[in-house]
Amino acid sequence: MNVPVLVGAAYGFGRDIWGMTPDQITSSLHWLWVAYPLYMTTEAFCQLSILAFYLRIMTDKKQRLIVWGLMGFVAAFGLANFFTMVFQCWPINYFWDGWKREMTVDAQINMNLFSFIRGGLEIALDLVILALPLPMLAKLQMSRKKKMQIMSMFCVGFVITGVSCARLHALIQFAATTNPTYDNTSGIYWCMIEANLFIIVACMPAIHAVLHKAWRNGTSRNASGKASYINNTSDNRRQKSGSLPSGVISKSTDVKVYHTNRSNRSESDVELVDQGDGPGQIGSDDGKSISRF
Repeated sequence: MNVPVLVGAAYGFGRDIWGMTPDQITSSLHWLWVAYPLYMTTEAFCQLSILAFYLRIMTDKKQRLIVWGLMGFVAAFGLANFFTMVFQCWPINYFWDGWKREMTVDAQINMNLFSFIRGGLEIALDLVILALPLPMLAKLQMSRKKKMQIMSMFCVGFVITGVSCARLHALIQFAATTNPTYDNTSGIYWCMIEANLFIIVACMPAIHAVLHKAWRNGTSRNASGKASYINNTSDNRRQKSGSLPSGVISKSTDVKVYHTNRSNRSESDVELVDQGDGPGQIGSDDGKSISRF
């Protein structure tokens, strides 16, 4: 929704219609026609997102049936609003070209009456959706501080109700206007604020989980980083002092190798010559016989 509103503002939406060129008036009203259906779609999807989150945390069958019923009503209500805004007049281009008084409209919805009825139903629906989980959260078995934190997160959505009331007040001022590009500015602002707040409220449970996980990961990394820094510092100190870290066993062994030259072969080696008369005798150098071994 923000994009068509910003583009319409670039064409002059928000200024007095008497100070704009015909092309600027047509273009700004055309983008306004694009913005309204997107606003309806944004609200419907945000409500469905919140109700889908309720299905994840609710276990009671009656509460789940209520949530499913609300989801069906929100989907039907959102589709009805979308098509009503798209086909609020026929031909459709009468919305942005009708100010020229050069064409006639075949059919047109009383948008002031529609906006009041739809606004009242939207406020009631928001109150029901936002208040639905509060009784269940009050019964949770947790500390009062944490319980209040969770409930306050859901209660932030009640700010949207105040914004919706402000938007209805702006519609009352716009009901009998002859200067649509200027008098409708406050209504568009409140629609943008309401849609963006709805997106924030719908994303709050997921944002809380992501931030909590990021905080835990950052804390664990800082703790591990400090521990590794302390270990590295102590190891460096031990290496500088020549000592070893605790728990390391060190043992040194001196090995000495001796090398000696062999004496002459004639002195150390004994030649065994088979000189004996019998098979069991071995001769020796002095002629004496020794037994074979």
